[in-house]
Amino acid sequence: LLGALPDATHVSPEPSAVSGAAHGMSSMAMRAASISRASTPGVRACARGPNTKSFATRRLGSFHPRSRRGCASSAPASAEGASVTTSLTPKYAGKRVVLTRETGKNGDMRQRLEKHGVEVVEMPLIETAVGVDRSRLAAALVHENGWDWICITSPEAAAVFLEAWEVAGKPDVPIATVGKGTARILKSEYESGALTAATFTPSTANAETLVAELPVSGDVKKKTRVLYPASAKATSTLQDGLEARNAEVTRLNTYSTEKVTSVSHDAMSLARHADVVTFGSPSAVKAWLALSGLGDAGDARGAKKHPLYACIGGTSAKACNKLGLPGASFPQQPGVDGWEQTVLEALDSLSCER
Repeated sequence: LLGALPDATHVSPEPSAVSGAAHGMSSMAMRAASISRASTPGVRACARGPNTKSFATRRLGSFHPRSRRGCASSAPASAEGASVTTSLTPKYAGKRVVLTRETGKNGDMRQRLEKHGVEVVEMPLIETAVGVDRSRLAAALVHENGWDWICITSPEAAAVFLEAWEVAGKPDVPIATVGKGTARILKSEYESGALTAATFTPSTANAETLVAELPVSGDVKKKTRVLYPASAKATSTLQDGLEARNAEVTRLNTYSTEKVTSVSHDAMSLARHADVVTFGSPSAVKAWLALSGLGDAGDARGAKKHPLYACIGGTSAKACNKLGLPGASFPQQPGVDGWEQTVLEALDSLSCER
């Protein structure tokens, strides 16, 4: 919300110790075929022209790339159960990227990639389910003791919050969002004046930085009260970290992301022959492994069957590494801007097979 909502009162975060771009090997050097990398994460900077922001991209584990097809332009395939579009921009014509977030959550990335001429396949691998505490959220928002912060850590959590917030009578509550993508879901309510209380967004979009930078009371006799409407799959990083800083955290598991159990044969055929597959959550990684049938990518022979993998952040990349998909790329600064650049850089790294 910082810099985006002029009618709100903003709390400026402290500088993050982990923000900023780190520099390392070039894209082509890191993508060179038959070179095995150490399991220690690598870091590299990716800049895409004089008017483009520089994003640091990290990678966990080693990988062995392969190109799905040559650089020549080709018409996109179509399949039942997958939504495919393309634009004939020369540089990325014939390159295919798979988006796997739940239905309705892939539009922004799709538009970004289509502008570059990428053939985009939408194949949702996760779906949202109602959490066990969803019915308690509306009453919690108007608790008689109030809240110093409502911590919202994903766009889905923001959407769930808005539903309960309307039921509760739209109380004006202070909200901390993990990043710009999450804050964007609430933007119209600030612009309309329905929400005017303090807002906070950390310098880096992850739970660790939110924990470190969120303003909390230093008075041991008066703890900062935090309401955390979360995914049931979310780790305890946020509540544990804030409690260690003298906050009183109430967590409500208001939703859950579940992996899909089936996709159409034609859709998966397109996806298996993609250049890059993207993941926005560990659940999507698990669904891909269960449904793709590609097996372990931990050795050169097995990896030749795999596309490259680009994750929205480190949590999904760690899931890739743990589950046998080493070498997944992710932006140092989590979010769609860095994710887009990570995908494009993966496409740039692919060799042309003539």
